[in-house]
Amino acid sequence: MSLMNPVASTASQRQVAPPTAAWREEIDTLVDLARNEGYHVEGMPLAHALTGPDELKGLRQTLFNNASLAWLKSRVKRIEFIAEGPLPPELLLEPAAKSQPIYRQVIDYTLCKGCRLCIQVCPKHVYSDDGFGKPDELRHAEECTGNMQCAQCVYICPERAISLEMTNPLYESTLFVQLPNAYAMAEAARTPARDFFVPNPLTLNAELKVGVLPVDDLAGANRVLEVAGFYPLIETRGVQKHFVDSREPDAELDRWARENGRSPRLVTRAVALLYRLLPSLEGVVQGQYELGAIIHRVADEILNAEIDPDTQGGLKLLKSILEESRIAQTHLGAKCRPIGGLLPPGTSTAWKTPYGNEVPVYSHLDKCLGPECALCVTHCPEGSGGEHSAIRMIPLVPLSTVPALVRGLKAFLLKADGSHSRIEDMEDLIGRQPFVFEVDADYCKSCGICISCCPHDVIEGAQRSFDMGEAA
Repeated sequence: MSLMNPVASTASQRQVAPPTAAWREEIDTLVDLARNEGYHVEGMPLAHALTGPDELKGLRQTLFNNASLAWLKSRVKRIEFIAEGPLPPELLLEPAAKSQPIYRQVIDYTLCKGCRLCIQVCPKHVYSDDGFGKPDELRHAEECTGNMQCAQCVYICPERAISLEMTNPLYESTLFVQLPNAYAMAEAARTPARDFFVPNPLTLNAELKVGVLPVDDLAGANRVLEVAGFYPLIETRGVQKHFVDSREPDAELDRWARENGRSPRLVTRAVALLYRLLPSLEGVVQGQYELGAIIHRVADEILNAEIDPDTQGGLKLLKSILEESRIAQTHLGAKCRPIGGLLPPGTSTAWKTPYGNEVPVYSHLDKCLGPECALCVTHCPEGSGGEHSAIRMIPLVPLSTVPALVRGLKAFLLKADGSHSRIEDMEDLIGRQPFVFEVDADYCKSCGICISCCPHDVIEGAQRSFDMGEAA
């Protein structure tokens, strides 16, 4: 899951009619009415692109009229147009005001002792060292998240030399006007052409189709089997590996024979028999097979029992041996990905296999920046926030309103899709929880990266619990 609005496909962009000059002029006229009343308005590129006749009519009735603007005057100082979902690249640019500082760090240098604690504790790296241990006048103040969400520099300063102030009162309260996103609707309705799809071999149980194998050349036969999707697993020196990857398959078989107390000659005959008859067996499916189990049974039940493998009964027995030696795994991992194909989340070591005793728990969400940070999601090796990720952030409000909410600022939401017919219907987001995190313990490997990278100590480790199927 992307934490920001994704880019709309070119196909959906072609389906959305561009705004006419008359629509643009009309929205400009409405916005000028608000600006004349003292409101600061942002997000005009979105307003120009996403407001058609229906949206203009609704905005004129709910917001851009003298009565509504007068009612709103005592509640908000800013109006910002937002939209959720895929958008063209040019509409994903943030308003210029987003790069301007909201908070100012006021430092009494007569009290500062140059201990560097404020520089070290700041999770957003706002401060820089002036060379003498004191915070420099040049700072990344636009990164500061203020008193409510952070203020660690204020709390840690032993001399009480730091305070935070809002740079401009207009940031105190904002009305977010959410516009209907025609690009998102076009994207949802779009059905890609069949040529766009690549079959996912991770969920494939296709029938094995392999030509004649060169029995006297194990390396050459293994190359054919790898392409066909037949992966015999062999364990030597305590490590299980794909036999088709072995650089010296003959030496690998000889080593396996010694480790398992079998005659190397008999083991070679068993593998040669398997490879000779495999192309003629019908109904064998792709996947991983336990080669050691196959060798034991072929040696004991066919070769030592002197059963003719070329008869109907012999072929049936060999097929049953293969079926019972197949590893019940529908996901073949990197072995079966097309060249250049991406591995889906959750396959770094094994599919849906948890490790370790602890899983992350978000205990202090009141200190979390959500999509403005998201280091736990982006650093998690099991995911990137997708459907099968160990960690996912689930927004509970429009993403564009999150920065205001995590800073403790006043935020209101007016939907321009017709669901809010009056300005009084706008949603008060103050105190609303903006997001939650979901942790899928099936994919979590208990690596602890999310806990260590969180700058605000939002995450703690909790004992992993397993469902043993003992419930009544």
